[in-house]
Amino acid sequence: MVFNYYDDLVNVKSVLVFVLVFLLVVWWMQQPRNFPPGPWRFPIIGFLPQLMWSMVYKKEELHMLATRLGQKYGNICSFDLFGLVFVVLNDFDVIKEASNNPLNCNKGHNNEFEYKAYGSTLHSYKHMMEYRKFALHTFRGFGIGKRSFEANITAESKILLQELDALAGKPFTPHQFFVNCTTNVLFAVVFGKRHDYDDENFRYLSESNSRVVHLLGGGGWSVMLPKYYPNNDTIEMLHLMKDVLDFVDKRVEEHRAIFDVENPKDFIDEYLKAMRAAPKPDDPFSYLQKNNMHALLFLMFNAGADTTSTTLDWCCLYMMAYPDIQKKIQEEMDFVVGRNRLPQVSDQEQLSYTRATLLEIQRHVSLLPLSVLHTASDDTSLHGYRIPKGATIVSNIYAVMREPNIFPEPDQFKPERFINDEGKYFEREEVCPFGVGRRICIGQTLAKMELFVFFTHLLHRYSLVKPDDAPPITFKGTYGLTFAPKPYTIKFDLRM
Repeated sequence: MVFNYYDDLVNVKSVLVFVLVFLLVVWWMQQPRNFPPGPWRFPIIGFLPQLMWSMVYKKEELHMLATRLGQKYGNICSFDLFGLVFVVLNDFDVIKEASNNPLNCNKGHNNEFEYKAYGSTLHSYKHMMEYRKFALHTFRGFGIGKRSFEANITAESKILLQELDALAGKPFTPHQFFVNCTTNVLFAVVFGKRHDYDDENFRYLSESNSRVVHLLGGGGWSVMLPKYYPNNDTIEMLHLMKDVLDFVDKRVEEHRAIFDVENPKDFIDEYLKAMRAAPKPDDPFSYLQKNNMHALLFLMFNAGADTTSTTLDWCCLYMMAYPDIQKKIQEEMDFVVGRNRLPQVSDQEQLSYTRATLLEIQRHVSLLPLSVLHTASDDTSLHGYRIPKGATIVSNIYAVMREPNIFPEPDQFKPERFINDEGKYFEREEVCPFGVGRRICIGQTLAKMELFVFFTHLLHRYSLVKPDDAPPITFKGTYGLTFAPKPYTIKFDLRM
């Protein structure tokens, strides 16, 4: 037999081409039908090449990529990575509809971080709703949202003002002060006690929490990746989480030792009481488990303290950048409140411009640009598109709050957009820093009260001034789960 190298090579190439075409056809046949449109999906790796080009080469943040995809493919679009399907929502009505569908409200994928962060059952919608009901009932019992609880925030604010008085007229970085005061408000609810600002363990704990929030990435991106995906951020998060959870465990055991079922003092006591009263205390599928309690306390600390402190960081930066707006707020407070007492929540109705500015800061900043990622617990549909079980739902809150048809000149900072013709403050539901629908932040009432009290107290007492030798003011920031300003210096000049 004569060996023909050329013919055999052609035959091999033909077989390889046939196999490749066959695999592509099989892959194409397996793609879901009636699926939200999106960019070309490479076999196996999906959107990875375009994603790497966008994030690594173009330095484009995830929410900007999501916005660009929405502009090209529509308000509901999609992509996939290594078999994980992502459905991107860029319109408020669409986000609202999806968020009110229980099938779209599961927490993320059950990898190692997810298990430790959310406990054994709390990634499910059913158990998270049980927890929300319990938490909201407990918060109401503590008076959160009422005048009685305002006294707790005011007391912490006065301690903050005392600390800042020592720095009056001097350039400094305010971030840690805001972390301290917001964390202490939360600690008073959860653990029944506050900590001194110079407590080293307290500082380490709050700094570790801020670091975890940063490492989570937009929407909690880092914990959505598959277990096998090499991710150094997750490794660091697990290490920091262990320290936080060790602290929580110590506090829980202290509460157990002196627990009085008739006189619960804080959130931990209320949880211990609910565990004792549960019809099946050892039910492995109940949210009332010890490991879930630790996870819940971590989540409250993780989500509650950093978001509020970071918003206060932005508030000071914006007031320093817009002294005319700051002056209008101070004039309004001086007229309504006077100089002899601090503002109170009951003054809100008469402080329209102050409230409008605070809301415009939240809109302009878009603190959680991708909200928090959720997954579909079963096959469902949205505006005629099929959403498969396990798909990750990405709610692009940034695109909503920068929609020019809702907010004309969206890149401009204009508190007046929330003042009506009668000069009164009004809100728009499209400004949704606390999320939308069934999984809206349970701490929003507390956060709103904190922001109003701390923000008004600061501007009532100080004028916020850019130091002469400070670099130019920038609104560029760093992205994690939240969008945080880059470290900056500021002067708090005492007002007379």
